[in-house]
Amino acid sequence: MLWFEITARVAPADADAVAAIMRDVAPGGVTVEEPVDILGPERGFRVREGDPVLVRAYLPSSELGAVLTEDLRRAMQESFPAVELIAKPIYEQDWAVSWREFFGVVDTGGHLIIVPSWIDHQPAAGQLAIRLDPGQAFGTGHHETTRLCLAALESHIRPGNTVLDVGTGSGVLAIGAVLLGAAHVEAIDIDPIAAEVATANCRDNGALDRISVRAGRLEPGTTGAYDVTVANISTDANIGLAGVFPGVVRPGGALILSGILAVDVPRVRAAIEPGGFALEALRYERDWSLLEFRRA
Repeated sequence: MLWFEITARVAPADADAVAAIMRDVAPGGVTVEEPVDILGPERGFRVREGDPVLVRAYLPSSELGAVLTEDLRRAMQESFPAVELIAKPIYEQDWAVSWREFFGVVDTGGHLIIVPSWIDHQPAAGQLAIRLDPGQAFGTGHHETTRLCLAALESHIRPGNTVLDVGTGSGVLAIGAVLLGAAHVEAIDIDPIAAEVATANCRDNGALDRISVRAGRLEPGTTGAYDVTVANISTDANIGLAGVFPGVVRPGGALILSGILAVDVPRVRAAIEPGGFALEALRYERDWSLLEFRRA
């Protein structure tokens, strides 16, 4: 099938906003490609900070695609008139698998590493390998928020803990929690496809006996007594769950929130702290932040 790949070259700070505009009109999905230097087979890459980011949307080569392309052009002209959109034809089979060559082993800076399922890599002594095929779900380990969450889990998970993973995506955080000693993880995602991807990854890592995956939302009135709750979603989504988190985090338990731009930290604190949570730590990587709370 023929698609058109529409590319916008933008400043890193504008990438999320541009991606949101593209996502509204792109049935084929949106990708955000950071500028990187490829380090070699099985060595992954290094991000070039400050360089422009490529945001790409995929639109079908059809009458509908032409309408969507015009809708996108108008939306971009209104919000980002200086951004140029570049289109090129691309066949589905060309991009369905080719991205894998850029996905190397991710060293999170602690004991956990992320190893693509198609790479034969032997972990070093003391390393815990998450074998992953992200498919169409979020969570390859290359995004700052995923790395921040894995580092925070290393600080909080104790053997026998129960964990709630909100917005599990590829299941990477749930699997990481089990490797760190969690007795049980409940993993939730609003996207049924992500839930399927997470289930497959948990199975491939031999962790389905300790991880329950489901598609759905963390609804108001949900109760639990989790030792650690992690939500790598977005600023607004985390704020929207401010009234739900007190019901699922046990007294003395940890609440780890990410998917949050650094400029939004005050908003998140203002929403979460009245629920009986005290901020214990802040972590930052580039423009992204992670907040660690403790419930009283």
